[in-house]
Amino acid sequence: MIHIYDKKGFTRLFSHDGDSFRGLDISHAELSEANMIQMDLRGANLSHADLSSADLRMANLSGANLSYTNLVGADLDGANIDGCDMTGAILEAPTAAADEQGNVAISIDAIGKRSR
Repeated sequence: MIHIYDKKGFTRLFSHDGDSFRGLDISHAELSEANMIQMDLRGANLSHADLSSADLRMANLSGANLSYTNLVGADLDGANIDGCDMTGAILEAPTAAADEQGNVAISIDAIGKRSR
């Protein structure tokens, strides 16, 4: 059994009854402020997860699905993001008022252009 804890190391945010997070479906998980330093997350599905302010330094995220993931304030210093799907990933806090549908998040689309 392996776990993901918050940065302080007191609160367990996620547990897996295996020996690796590699290729695991962790979509929609609430992992805000998670300590994920040097984790092997190759091929993991983290789509729609909340990774805001998570510490992902030196994590191996190659081939991971980070589509529509909240990465606002996440530390990706030294992380391997080769081949990641980052379609619609939220990389910065909203800077504009909400539109008529309530959309305020700024995201990066599949070809890297900014969109609102």
